[in-house]
Amino acid sequence: MKVNRKHLDEIQFARAIAIFAVLAVHASSTGVGFTEHSSPAFSIYAFFNYAGKLGTPTFIFLSSFILFYTYYHRELTMELFRKFYKKRMLYILVPYLVFSIFYFGIASYMNTKVGVPFVPAEALPDFLRDFFTGDAYFHLYFVFVSVQLYLMFPLILYLFQKFAFMRRFAIPIGILVQWAWVFANSEIFQVANKGSVSLSYFMFYFFGAFLGVYYEKIAGWIFNWRKSWPGLAAVFAAYLSMVCLYVGINYLTLTGQASFSTMLHEFAWSTHAFTAAATLFIFVHLMRLWKLPRLKNFLTEIGTVSFGFYLIHPLFLLILRQMLPSGEGLIFHSWQLATMAITFFASWFIVRLFFDFVPHSWIVFGKGNKIFGHVKTGKAYDN
Repeated sequence: MKVNRKHLDEIQFARAIAIFAVLAVHASSTGVGFTEHSSPAFSIYAFFNYAGKLGTPTFIFLSSFILFYTYYHRELTMELFRKFYKKRMLYILVPYLVFSIFYFGIASYMNTKVGVPFVPAEALPDFLRDFFTGDAYFHLYFVFVSVQLYLMFPLILYLFQKFAFMRRFAIPIGILVQWAWVFANSEIFQVANKGSVSLSYFMFYFFGAFLGVYYEKIAGWIFNWRKSWPGLAAVFAAYLSMVCLYVGINYLTLTGQASFSTMLHEFAWSTHAFTAAATLFIFVHLMRLWKLPRLKNFLTEIGTVSFGFYLIHPLFLLILRQMLPSGEGLIFHSWQLATMAITFFASWFIVRLFFDFVPHSWIVFGKGNKIFGHVKTGKAYDN
């Protein structure tokens, strides 16, 4: 049975805010690496670099939410999953392949400029290794993790439909699975690039699943804010506390003022990102009460292009960092701001240009809507 779910504009708002966070992290990394620790500017760069590290887990959380919001109430059939995997292959895997090749080529070219020879016989094995580990470029691990979660989705969805305790205790189960992996990797597996392993994000995945299953109840609680404000305020307070902890311990570590265990870093990151996802989910729903149509339209547009934006924005960062003008102080910091602004508008422009005017743009940037010619808005979730 086909079940259409109401389209939620709030999800596009959340995607837009998450992509801003991703851009803040990536754009501030040069400032963190090349600014004196004693400079006030370093504190600003460090804040945005670490406070913004909610983008990837938030995107995983939102993806999980949409999957369970869309599919939980449906009958599980082979045809349903055939269509599911067909769309993910076309709109996720194909762009991932395109950009993996693209960035692998750029990295190979950059390596030759610093004296690392390009060996054709090694290129294909190296590329395949990078493709199947999400390492073709620093940001593509997110797509690789998403593919892992798509592969597990049918089993997890079946368990959620079959067993009530899986639904009711999804959040603690996700936390337990993730931390079991953290400890097991620390003591046994010791995978260096654990961020490319989906188990590192299970608390976010199961949190999204929980909200997708119980959405109507949770949304009702949020919108009844006059009665539920203590609980809502507690979520916001938890997030503010955790962002202070996470930014604080990383600032002290970077400046050499203190050192902390890897487990504390893991706890601070995961809890900060988890409370950020919860806060963002509440915030974008409360935005429905605001009479700010231009802001909502802007966020909807950025949310719509967010996947393509995520794929292409490192290209502009790379180009602009090669063009850093000589000078110190004001020139350096001004160029960091300019880099962020240019990257944002250039990425947005290119993705929007492809969606509107380039045939089969899904090959490069995945699924997107058109503004010119016809507008697709308010479409129910039926994929």
